[in-house]
Amino acid sequence: MKKKRGIAKYFVVVALAFGIVFGVKIISTKETFSYSVPLAAVTLAQPVSGTMEESITINGHIETRSMIPVIPLVSGTIVDYPARAGEKVKAGQILAQIDPEPFRQQVLQAQAAYTGYESSFKRVEALYQGGAASRQEYDTVKAQRDAARAQYDLAVLQLGYASVSSPIEGTVLTAPLSTGSVAAAPQPVAVIADLQDLVVRLRVPEKYFSYFSQHKDRIQAQISLPQLQDKIAYGKLDTLAPYIDGASKTFEAVFNLEEGSENLSPGMFVRVKIIFSIKENVALLPITAVKSDGTAFYFEGENAGNDDEKIIVTGNESMTGGDGIRGTVDSLTLVDSLSDNQWIVVPDEYRYATFVVEGHEKILPGQSVVGHFLELDWENQ
Repeated sequence: MKKKRGIAKYFVVVALAFGIVFGVKIISTKETFSYSVPLAAVTLAQPVSGTMEESITINGHIETRSMIPVIPLVSGTIVDYPARAGEKVKAGQILAQIDPEPFRQQVLQAQAAYTGYESSFKRVEALYQGGAASRQEYDTVKAQRDAARAQYDLAVLQLGYASVSSPIEGTVLTAPLSTGSVAAAPQPVAVIADLQDLVVRLRVPEKYFSYFSQHKDRIQAQISLPQLQDKIAYGKLDTLAPYIDGASKTFEAVFNLEEGSENLSPGMFVRVKIIFSIKENVALLPITAVKSDGTAFYFEGENAGNDDEKIIVTGNESMTGGDGIRGTVDSLTLVDSLSDNQWIVVPDEYRYATFVVEGHEKILPGQSVVGHFLELDWENQ
């Protein structure tokens, strides 16, 4: 009985061995399947040669060089008010007439007082010359006569101030009062400006202060007026503040409006473009090819040689087959590069590099990609 059990165990062991060998053989001959992540698809382009302006654009408003509020120097009721907003006036032209009667009465009163003191002075002067009056009496009456004369002159001056006139030739911008209203400081009876002498006053960031100081004799501005279909006027730097405002970190620059300033008025909103220099034949990429952190990706082809050659991948048709060209990308920082709202300058050593211009938001440095080339056109953008 024990012999039969031993034989049975032997057959079981042999069967298990055959089963293991058979299973290993099946597993070893089974076809292996693997999954590969698809490469990120990007659009590639090489920089184009073009011209870039080094400039700054600042918003501002048109002003007059001299905007004069005409303040009445005496108070009183306005009996005549010829000032009208928009009208041109000459220097000395009456803008408002304050009731002159109270001032006439002051003149009469002061004149009477002066006449009395003048008579007294003449009598005392004659006595003093004859030795019948003392020097003190003479000086006292003379001082009273002089004070009365000053009061009379002041009354005459105030009577003249009742007629409020324009101090300059210009245009009335505002005439806020009317006949019957009371004129008094500090309310102006009108605001006068010379509309032939217009300026734009700008607050410029402090980093440009050195440039403005060194080139103030040749700095010009291109002034765009959105409300007039972006009509262009031109201005020349007139005055430059000699200091920087510590609170705003800006300095003031005032530009004269010259060519193209017709039909412009104070208060108009303008965009002022100041061109520092023009750089020609520089390598340009679309500004959209740069991420928000200032980095761009350049392309390294699979068959590139040493590191100096990796970025020199040309976009000819033989490299852009139906499946595109494969390679890896690396990043380049362009934070300090000159740019405008369409293009950005890349370093000259990358002039012949190939850059990722679309799809750069979803890739990382060192990542493998597949790209198709796009031909850029600087002149028609």
